Amino acid sequence: MKLAIISLGGKSSLNILKEAKKYFEVADHINIKEITVQGEAKELVINHNGKPIDNYDCVYLRGSFRYALLQRAISMALEGKTYLPLRPESFTLGHDKLLTLLALQRNNVSIPTTYLAATTDTAKKVLEEVNYPIILKIPAGTQGKGVMFAETFESAKTILDTLEVVKQTYIIQEYIDTNTTDVRAIVAGKKVIASMRRKGAAREMRANIHMGGKGKAYELSYDVEQMAIQSAKAIDADICAVDILESKNKAAVIEVNLSPGLEGITEATDKNVARKIAKFLADETKKRHEGKKGNEVNQMMKNLDIEKVEDQEIITNLNIKAGIIKLPEMVTKITGFTPDDELSMNISKGHLEIKKYEIVKEDKKRR
Repeated sequence: MKLAIISLGGKSSLNILKEAKKYFEVADHINIKEITVQGEAKELVINHNGKPIDNYDCVYLRGSFRYALLQRAISMALEGKTYLPLRPESFTLGHDKLLTLLALQRNNVSIPTTYLAATTDTAKKVLEEVNYPIILKIPAGTQGKGVMFAETFESAKTILDTLEVVKQTYIIQEYIDTNTTDVRAIVAGKKVIASMRRKGAAREMRANIHMGGKGKAYELSYDVEQMAIQSAKAIDADICAVDILESKNKAAVIEVNLSPGLEGITEATDKNVARKIAKFLADETKKRHEGKKGNEVNQMMKNLDIEKVEDQEIITNLNIKAGIIKLPEMVTKITGFTPDDELSMNISKGHLEIKKYEIVKEDKKRR
């Protein structure tokens, strides 16, 4: 298997590349600044230093939001030809705070109460209605940049007057008091592979490591873990970081990062996060390399004849909320289980077997 990491060559990208050499026969780094995408009548061609890039089984794109359009173009050219942990739409959604929030809200992920305003005058009208303090953001920016805190209407108005020169949509959010802490979770597929709680530096409202924040290993609750996984799914990303605020009354996602730095969370958790990501890339590439595609569950369900089903294996996703498993309605119909039935369960990690519990009467035993 062959892997290419296309990035700016930052330390985290190179650490993933180093670990990937243990799982891939070929693991190359390509500087995104040296790439051009050539559009022709029938296809898009990716060139590296003027020559078409090699064929890779997996291409992992990382880097700044400033390269979002190029990242999308590269992934569009490769889509369907190789495994991409970040799809074309991931770069459009994940590199824009506004579009990220809209995608999260559409997918029922908890976010802070948020207002969007296209002009300074409209934003000022919002400021007259909200409770303070508030958070002000602009759509572009990473590592806590582009995020501002306003304690009063007057300070918020001053910030808006200053931001007017950037000509961007304003994002106005409720302030969730977490004592200057947030939670960062690194998601790979359907798992959180590392998580930490970050504490902001003195006189700093942002908890980002790049802003002087300190991280400490932190175990997520089940619901918060699922919130992180659902956030990654909302922007169609197999690998990303999700930042979450946790207060006594609310947990809410504030940002998704497509190219997270790994040094802080590696130190905080004492986990080799780069290796976990590299192994995930290898495992997913192998699945696709062997032609193991996802199952068309809905079609399979439609084709089932309930009256003739016997020892039928059904592959489906589980509906889990607050730790409670809900099985598909079709399962209930096939098994014939009723609320009055007594059931026995044989359970172990990754295994659940449910059977109707037959009570043998004492007089039958004697016979």
